Amino acid sequence: MKYCKIDFKGIFGNGQPVLGHANGEFVPNGKAYFDRMGKGEIIEDAPIFDYFYLKSYGSKEDWEWRLQDIHGGIGVYPRGADWYISDDFKVLLENFKIAPKYHFYETRLLYKGKKLKYWIFQFPMTPLQNYNYEQSHFYYENENNKVVISINDEQEFQFKRGELLLVHDIRLQCSKITIKENYDLIYVLPWGDKIISQNLKKAIEDAGLQGFIFSELDYEVVVENEK
Repeated sequence: MKYCKIDFKGIFGNGQPVLGHANGEFVPNGKAYFDRMGKGEIIEDAPIFDYFYLKSYGSKEDWEWRLQDIHGGIGVYPRGADWYISDDFKVLLENFKIAPKYHFYETRLLYKGKKLKYWIFQFPMTPLQNYNYEQSHFYYENENNKVVISINDEQEFQFKRGELLLVHDIRLQCSKITIKENYDLIYVLPWGDKIISQNLKKAIEDAGLQGFIFSELDYEVVVENEK
């Protein structure tokens, strides 16, 4: 299966405003819930988070200049839950295979005086479980030399600050990552990329969903035992 990187478009240039992101400061008890989510907890009995609004670092009159099917978070928002997505995008994702663990939280987005159904897409949770380390190729730079290493166990490294590190905080890189299953959406270390299958990319484009950026990968992605 072929993969590409996915991200959301937030900077437009040519004098256009910065994209607004989801702020949940008006959600009742929102910060308490979001702090738990930011620490990696999946909250199965969470209420509908009502409501969020769009905010950016630009002028207030520009906060609602553009609505996308994918936004980031700002202000009171769960750290580590990367995407704030439309109901259309959530429904589409449910038809594809997402690497575990993840969770959708229903919210309301107040946009131009109307409340819309949007979702917090909480992922990745425990991303290290989704790789075959022995079949992946890792290395680090040491005085301009590439030092190739073998990883046989998850305990040999750590996921920290969005990066993959050896136990002595040596930043790892990879030329090949082997994933355990044929996922359509997966969070890839060591860079923290979100990557998707060509099938999911095509579905997003065919559905006319807005706000996505796709780019080529500079490393190999292999599915374990894929024929």
